[in-house]
Amino acid sequence: MRVAAAALCGLLVLLPSPARAEKMALTAEKQVPLLLKILTYDRQFEAKAGSEVVIGIVYAAADPDSAPAMESLSATLSGFAGKTVKKLPIKYWQIPYSTPDRLEAIVKEKGINVLYVCPGNDKNLPTIVKLAKGGRITTLTGIPEYVKKGLSVGVGERSGKPQIYINLEASKAEGSDFDASLLRIAEVVR
Repeated sequence: MRVAAAALCGLLVLLPSPARAEKMALTAEKQVPLLLKILTYDRQFEAKAGSEVVIGIVYAAADPDSAPAMESLSATLSGFAGKTVKKLPIKYWQIPYSTPDRLEAIVKEKGINVLYVCPGNDKNLPTIVKLAKGGRITTLTGIPEYVKKGLSVGVGERSGKPQIYINLEASKAEGSDFDASLLRIAEVVR
């Protein structure tokens, strides 16, 4: 019996781990307008952004949820061509996460001032958070758990309705100053 139990335990180790709870609760079509509106509540956004809003969509190419999320966000953002955030035109880039140095190089090269972090980047969060704080880059996500782990703004769903999440410490470290009217309707993570 002990031999059989040990063999079973050995086999369980070889099985894939259970699915992560990293799926986006809201579709890109619901997220993008909400996230862009949230940026308008940042009193420091124009000073940080400069002449345009440049969004880097960070995804993990090997993750089964990440690349489709990036594609969906890109398709939705392409529908915002010609639109503005605080009178600043919107541009975006797709960034497959490979190494911290490569991410930093792309962010500098493209002039990215907003990072949207797709699902599948759980292990990359420490690097992304460090880069965002050092570069005063606003971080966004559709994964509320990522806000608890250091990103500044997220959207999710509660009771069938969109919910905004703001990590105050992270947002301040990224140089943001969100208006109290936004903080009253958001779930504030401290």
